Amino acid sequence: MRHSVMTEQPAPMMSADQFALRHHHSQQPATTAAAAAAAASLTSGLIHASLVAASSSQSNGRTLGTCSSISSNSTAGCELNVNNSNNATQQPAKKPRMPHCVAAPTMSYTTLATLEYSVHVSPKRMIKELTTVFPNRDLSNLLVVPTIQKCNNDMVAWDDEIAKEKDDRLEDFVRWATALHDRLERLGFWSDMTDPASGFPSFSERGRDVYPDVEGCQLLLKYDFQNAGCCKVLLHPTWGSKIYPATFFTTAPTDVLLRAMEDVEQEFSLQA
Repeated sequence: MRHSVMTEQPAPMMSADQFALRHHHSQQPATTAAAAAAAASLTSGLIHASLVAASSSQSNGRTLGTCSSISSNSTAGCELNVNNSNNATQQPAKKPRMPHCVAAPTMSYTTLATLEYSVHVSPKRMIKELTTVFPNRDLSNLLVVPTIQKCNNDMVAWDDEIAKEKDDRLEDFVRWATALHDRLERLGFWSDMTDPASGFPSFSERGRDVYPDVEGCQLLLKYDFQNAGCCKVLLHPTWGSKIYPATFFTTAPTDVLLRAMEDVEQEFSLQA
């Protein structure tokens, strides 16, 4: 199964049934031969996609980078600093760029949640596919905000403690995203978040397809991943697989979104 947001060739967005089969937030690792065969089918195309992303990044080790500029009409690329400490004689590598990034990965510390977020202008091929996730919606000026929360447990494994931590991180994300959504709605702008456990929108009409957070983070942030049975686990450059990804969407201008984020930071400040 190939998810086309990770490739140049258009392909159908992931259906809800396929998402449920392999999504690691709601499914335990498969143990039967049939499940293993399904996993192989679902991940074969994604492996190809990861190789494409890896070749474009030209890097084996990454740390968080900086954004060259932020404006309402800018799509300036953010750069990831390349770590060459493992090979002192290697020529300095070019810094891989995220051409659709308008706000580099930034930590947010509030009473709602502690998370990393970044802001990206949605690539055209992603917009085309997201019309089946958010039907009857003009997404021509879409901004995508991937968020990542650091976890205590490795999300590759599965037990009651890990399941509880996933539920806790989901609640944290929902609180943060809802506060941001409410501000943008009062300003007259559409926004939504997808539920990482189902892939469906939270505030809008549901489409026939769902949004996969891992593939979205791969495309926008150039982060790596690893396969674990029938699920795919995102690898953060600092936190590894001990993370919980979730995504927010809006058609508000960049400057409006950034001001709304600042308002959330101030209202729910840890020092308040």
